[in-house]
Amino acid sequence: MYSTKKTSENKTFSWSQGMTFMLISTFCFSMMQAFIKMMPQFNSFQHIFFRSIIGWILSVSYLKFYHIPLIGKNSKLLVLRALVGSVSMFSFFYILTRIPFASSVALKYLSPIFTTIAAIIFLKEKVKPIQWLFFLMSFIGILIMKGFDTRISFFDLSIGILSAVFGGLLFIVIKKIGDDDHQLVILHYFMFISATVSGIICLFQKGDKVWQLPTPTESLGLLSIGLVGFFAQNYFTKAVQSSEKASILSNLRYLEAAYAFIIGYFVFNETYNLQSFMGLFLIFTGLLLSLKFRTKNVPID
Repeated sequence: MYSTKKTSENKTFSWSQGMTFMLISTFCFSMMQAFIKMMPQFNSFQHIFFRSIIGWILSVSYLKFYHIPLIGKNSKLLVLRALVGSVSMFSFFYILTRIPFASSVALKYLSPIFTTIAAIIFLKEKVKPIQWLFFLMSFIGILIMKGFDTRISFFDLSIGILSAVFGGLLFIVIKKIGDDDHQLVILHYFMFISATVSGIICLFQKGDKVWQLPTPTESLGLLSIGLVGFFAQNYFTKAVQSSEKASILSNLRYLEAAYAFIIGYFVFNETYNLQSFMGLFLIFTGLLLSLKFRTKNVPID
């Protein structure tokens, strides 16, 4: 990992390497979701299993090749990161199968708010009061663009909020790990636990959700999901391990909605109305204003 002691004394805005990593990560996550949408014949847990097992094999192969110990230096925090990430991912995939897609996505984008709150409490980060307005502006943009179906049970709503809370806490745990452990050591723990849990669940599924072996063509599609998901998680971890503030990095995840907007239009021939463009405008406006007015003396990577 890199480190720096330079700061921006006279500027309210400076671009960091951590922010670049997060941009790459959000794009890869959006591509992965697009690939998953192209393969609806596999249920959520099978997608999680294939994505996780491929990511785990790649992580372990890299670590073994460069003789980096798999156990890591912060084993307790590494296990905690894997568990927090698994709870967030599994609960999100659960609500994907229970409530309308637009509503599940809207709930997912609550996580930057929880990240900011947790960063203030656990990392002692300082957020300008006006940035809360910008966070809210971006989230309202999500609701306008995606819509929000109120026909959701209290239980499903609770699971959705649980996913967002744990997604927010994920930033905090990785920040606590810091750069003492290689990002692929962190990913190795997460992929192993999620692959194990999803694999066990797949063994006990029945009916139309029973395990099915992929064809050679489908195997290439699942491999693509695993590869893109691996790069998404890798750059996500590198971004959070950087010196950039967790509250800023989490807010950049709103860009996933913009990527999905573009992919939906060009790949899935989805059409959008004025409401969608208004939502996109609010997302970008809130994001850019949040970055512009972030706290001074921000480390430059």
